Amino acid sequence: MNQRRQSAVVLGYRLVREGIFKRHDFLACGTTRIPFALEQPVEPRGQSFFRHDILYATVVESHLDRNGDGNGVALNPSFARSPSPTVCLDTHNETVKTILPKSPLNFDDAKTAFESKTTWEIMRSLLVFRVCKISWLVQKADTVLKWSKRLFTPYLVNIVVDHTFYRQFVAGANGEGIRKTLQHLERNGIHSVLDYAAEDDVDEETGVAQSRALGGISSAEDLRISTVVARTYRYEDEEACDRRMEHFLESIRAAAEVDAQGFAAIKVTALGNPKLLERVSTALLAVRDLFRVMDENNDGSVDMDEFKRVYARLFNSSNEEIQKEFEQLDANEDGKVDYICFTKGINIYRGAEIASRCKNTGPFARAALDQEELQLLDNMIGRVNTLAQAAAESGVRIMIDAEHSYFQPAIDSVVTELQRKFNKTEPRVYNTYQCYLKDSHDRIAVELERSRREGYKFGCKLVRGAYMVLERERAAEKGYPSPVWDSKEETHACYDGAVAMLLPWVKNHGAEFMVASHNQRSCELAVAGMQQHDLTPESPVYFGQLLGMADNLTYTLGAHGYGAYKYVPFGSIDEVMPYLIRRAQENSDVLGGIAKETTMLRAELKRRLLPF
Repeated sequence: MNQRRQSAVVLGYRLVREGIFKRHDFLACGTTRIPFALEQPVEPRGQSFFRHDILYATVVESHLDRNGDGNGVALNPSFARSPSPTVCLDTHNETVKTILPKSPLNFDDAKTAFESKTTWEIMRSLLVFRVCKISWLVQKADTVLKWSKRLFTPYLVNIVVDHTFYRQFVAGANGEGIRKTLQHLERNGIHSVLDYAAEDDVDEETGVAQSRALGGISSAEDLRISTVVARTYRYEDEEACDRRMEHFLESIRAAAEVDAQGFAAIKVTALGNPKLLERVSTALLAVRDLFRVMDENNDGSVDMDEFKRVYARLFNSSNEEIQKEFEQLDANEDGKVDYICFTKGINIYRGAEIASRCKNTGPFARAALDQEELQLLDNMIGRVNTLAQAAAESGVRIMIDAEHSYFQPAIDSVVTELQRKFNKTEPRVYNTYQCYLKDSHDRIAVELERSRREGYKFGCKLVRGAYMVLERERAAEKGYPSPVWDSKEETHACYDGAVAMLLPWVKNHGAEFMVASHNQRSCELAVAGMQQHDLTPESPVYFGQLLGMADNLTYTLGAHGYGAYKYVPFGSIDEVMPYLIRRAQENSDVLGGIAKETTMLRAELKRRLLPF
C-alpha cells in the first residue's frame, strides 16, 4: 500500500471513529477511492468536516502531494450539482503552527512598511482611518456629501475629498495623473493592477430593489454590508456595455504605458446583462447535472453503455447519432468520458442544440438558451475577447473579477475559453476564485487538470469573497444550502488550502497566482510555502492589496523582492465617489483590520517626531 493510500486509510478510519457519517460514503485522496462501510454516528469531537456523498479532504489532499508534482489533485464531479465541501480545521491549525514560524518576513516593522511615505501621508492615513471609524458618518456618507455640496459648493467639497480619501485610495484621474503614483510604487518594488473605478452610484432604495432581484437581500442595511467590497453595474443596453468596454480598454492602455508587469482588472457583468449571465450559468449547471445522470455508477466517468442508455431515454436520436456523439466526447479514445471531457464537448452552444432534441420539456430543455440569448452572449464574449486581445498586444495581463455564485459558472466558462486562447505559453488571463465558497477547491482542481491536459497555463487570483450576506439571503429565500462557509475559520482554511494546492503547480506546470489578501497570516503562510517548495521571491506567486490599505504587507513584500502588487483604481473624483464610499464602509464595518495598521502608523509617526 503506497503512502497516499495509507494516508487516505488513516484519515478515513479517523472519520469513522469520530462519527462524521451515517451511511456508506467515500473518501477520495488523489486518484485513490476507498469505500468505507460506515456505522451509526456519534457526536463529532473537535472536528469540522462537512458531509457529502463524496468527501474530499481539501487541505489534507494538498499536503498529501508530497512529491510536489501537482498531479495528485482530486477531481470531484459531484460539485456540478452541489458543493462538496470538506475542511479540517484541526489539520489547518496544525499546518499553521508548523509552517508559520518559518516565514522569513517581518510584517510588523513599521519603519520598513512606511519609510517611503512622507509625514503628511502618514498623518493623512491616520485621519482617513479615524473618520472611517465614525460609523454613522460612513453609513450616511452619500447623504452627507450631497448636503455638503449644497452648503459649501461642490468645488470646496471636492478639494477636501481630493486631499483625503481620494489621494488615499485612488491614483489619479487619467494616465498622466496616475503616473506619479505608479512610479512611487515601482521605486518600492511594487507593481500595479489598474482598474477604472467608475461605477454605478445606486441610491439606497434602488440598490435594495436591484439587489433583491439579483440576490434576494431584504434591507438597506444588508445592502450596505454586502456591497462594500463589490462593484455594482446596472444593465442599460448593449451600447452601455460597449462604453464600459472602452473604459476597460483605457485601463489596459494605462497599464501598458506605466508598468510592464502590470495587470488590468475586468468585470464581466459590466459587459453584458447580469440576467443573461445567470441564464448561462443555469444552462451550464444543467450540462453538469446531465453528466451526473449519465454517470450511473458514480465512478467519475461515463462509458458507452451508460451514455447510450441515458441519451436514448432523454433525447430523440438514432443509435448512429448517439455513437457519434459519444465518440466526439471521448477525447482520450479509451471508451470513457470524464467530467472535463464532457463539459468541453458539450458547451453552452452545443447544449442548446442537444436540448432541442429533448423528448420532454424538463430542466435541461428549459435551461437551454434561445437564439436571442445566444446572440447577446456572442456580443458579451466579443467584448471580453476584444479586451483580452488588446491586453495581449500590449503585453498586459488581465484579471477577471469573481462575482455572485449564480453568475460564476458563466464567468468561469468565459475565462476558460480565454485561457485556452491566450495562455498557451504563459498565463495572460487570470480567473478569480472566492474561497468563502464551499466549491472553490473543486473548481480550482478541475481547471488545473483541464489546463494540464489541454496544454495551456493556469493563472488565478485568490480572494476570500465579497457577497456573503447576499449569498446567504438568496440561498435561504430559494431554499438551497448556502454556498458560503459557515464561519470565517473555515474560509481561512479553504483559502490557505488553495494556496498550498497551487504552489506545486507553479513549480512544475508554469502556473501563476496572486494571493489577494489583507490577512497577514495568509501572506506569511504563502511566503513560507514558497520557501518549502524552493520557490524564490521572483517566482510567479504574487501578492495583492488595495491602494491605501495594508501597506505593512505590500511594502514589506516589495522591499524583499516578492511580487507585490497594489490594486490601483483611477478616475475623476465624481466618477469614483461610489468607490470611495465603499472603501470607507469597508474599513468601518468589514475588515476591522485597520486597528493594527493604525497602531503601526502611529509608531512610525512617533519615531519621526520623537526620535529620542
